[in-house]
Amino acid sequence: MPQSFNELLPLVILAFGGLSGGTAGAAGGTLPGTTPATGLTSALEVPRVRTGIDGWREWAKSRYDLLIGLIRASGYVTDDSQAQEIALSLLAQWAHETARGKSEWNHNLGGWRARRKDTYFTARDMQTANSPLYRWTAYPDLTTGMTDQVMRLVKTFPRAAKLLLAEPKSSRWVEQLGKDGYYTAKPSAYARAWATNRAELKGVVMP
Repeated sequence: MPQSFNELLPLVILAFGGLSGGTAGAAGGTLPGTTPATGLTSALEVPRVRTGIDGWREWAKSRYDLLIGLIRASGYVTDDSQAQEIALSLLAQWAHETARGKSEWNHNLGGWRARRKDTYFTARDMQTANSPLYRWTAYPDLTTGMTDQVMRLVKTFPRAAKLLLAEPKSSRWVEQLGKDGYYTAKPSAYARAWATNRAELKGVVMP
């Protein structure tokens, strides 16, 4: 693992962005000039399309396999067991955000609100009573969505990302997400839900 988290940021952007096949990273190993990796940066509204899978195990395994592949291909996390734990922790957080895949829309795994230039779909926040309509980032495919959401986590919530990399088995990183404004629930309650998902997912994706 790196001695300084500052060393990690450009490498994560380069490694994950370059694998997306969209606009996340430019060819030839240059860093992207902007964060959006949707492949569609026209700020247009698109229909809300359910991209989750009803089968809990199938949803978990397919997303874990893709994520662990991206992490391994980056070549930066050289300890394979560490890579697995990082992938498992991210998947558990996505499971919480998407009701274990049942509410995964347009490949938005983490409940990310749309940025100014993002292609988006509109929907209410189902966890908030009487929620207004919000714009949520819409991704054209799972790989693009996954790579962009990892990048956004690192760039927007660096303290949580640093804890995830250093202590992937701990709930400290998801609690930090709450402290830094990722969600409005109590960090302790969110962390408990994350831990439950993580424990159950481990038996599914890491038998």
